[in-house]
Amino acid sequence: MMKKRLTNLLLACVLALSLFGFAACSKNGDELEDTADVKVVKVWLHKSEAEPEGRIYRTIADMFNEKKLHTKDGRTIMMSLEFKNSSDALDSSINGELLGGGLPDIVAVDSPNITAYAAQEIILPLDEHLTDDVKNSYVDSVITQSTYNGKLFALSGMDAPGGLYYNKELLKSVGYTDADFGTIENPWSWKDVEEAMDKLKAANKTYKIKLNLGFGGAEGCMYLYSPLIYSAGGQFTDTNEKAVGALNSEASLGGLSMLESIYEQDSAKSWIYNGTNVNAFPGGEVAFEIYGPWLIDTIRKDYKDFQNKYDIMPFPVYESADGTKGKVQSPCGSWGFAVTRDTRDAYAASQAVAFLTGTEASQLMYDSIGTFPTHKSLLDNEENFGSGASKSLSELLLQTGAPRPRIEKYPQLTTAFSDIVNYIKTAAGTSDYNLAKYALQKAQSVDR
Repeated sequence: MMKKRLTNLLLACVLALSLFGFAACSKNGDELEDTADVKVVKVWLHKSEAEPEGRIYRTIADMFNEKKLHTKDGRTIMMSLEFKNSSDALDSSINGELLGGGLPDIVAVDSPNITAYAAQEIILPLDEHLTDDVKNSYVDSVITQSTYNGKLFALSGMDAPGGLYYNKELLKSVGYTDADFGTIENPWSWKDVEEAMDKLKAANKTYKIKLNLGFGGAEGCMYLYSPLIYSAGGQFTDTNEKAVGALNSEASLGGLSMLESIYEQDSAKSWIYNGTNVNAFPGGEVAFEIYGPWLIDTIRKDYKDFQNKYDIMPFPVYESADGTKGKVQSPCGSWGFAVTRDTRDAYAASQAVAFLTGTEASQLMYDSIGTFPTHKSLLDNEENFGSGASKSLSELLLQTGAPRPRIEKYPQLTTAFSDIVNYIKTAAGTSDYNLAKYALQKAQSVDR
């Protein structure tokens, strides 16, 4: 069914060629300019057209142009794409036009950067240009991440919920049952994961965990491991956006101590996977993996025999010395789109943002590259999310998605948090290791 849907959508682009002519559905369409009858909405992307995601954006733009939506003054809205090839190149282009007034109508924006862009008035609110039905279609985490001072500044058509992949066949071989595995209502803590690895190791089974701490650099660290802080009741900053007293608070340090425990004991227990196989989990080299949704797609395509042997639990929660467990908080967030302050038609640009992130686009992204949809109606689809790991991860997104911190100085914060996690990784258990002191230093670096 999904392949049929994708085929139909691709055919729609072909149909658009005949309806609008070569310019509207090809690279030359990106050279269009406004006329008395046409309003061109220009979009800057963080991808290249050679990448799968870039090619999907091309298809989505063609689909939008086929729709023949109109501005308030009756002109046909046409979408024009400019591929910047990387997030760094996109940032450089945006920074280069901030003073010159040369920003396009729409820019791609990573979810944690929305607050900074909004605070600097680089992007505009969308609220007055979109209906409540449109906004209510999205999962709560997208709306929360995109809201600043009570106004909605961006939307995303894809999300990346994360959790703990576990080999349930292996765990059942040492006495676990389906009723024992972590759920939203009764989650596993990091101590439960440690216990399971010990049981597997004692039985001479595969037991290690793949933590993916090197995934995506500093931002990947914040994406996957911000739940360490949240689950323990900690915060990254206080209400005044100050990190000192929050990032290094007792609660935040308690959350970080869960990861610390893994690394302190690893020299004796060899819990952590340090190999280079990106598919170590479905390949049988590890029993657990902390990761996002992309592994589901890999297993579905390349490890079909493994599909019924694994599932996804919530990200392991904090557990205090007296056994009290913290709240389930799940990694989430991805790239979306916002209307810039330099647009000459905020209404037309907002309609394009809604389409770029709408249900059709969201479904296309899921079908093609495995990112999760951001629309409740799609996640309720029994065919795609009615069973197995996809169902487990969709429930985590709907019920426990925890957006990354929303502060203007986010780049400094994400670097500081990554440094703290890497300090744990490299120094835990050494003689001069002092997590509280190091976390304070990093919090101070954010507040400078």
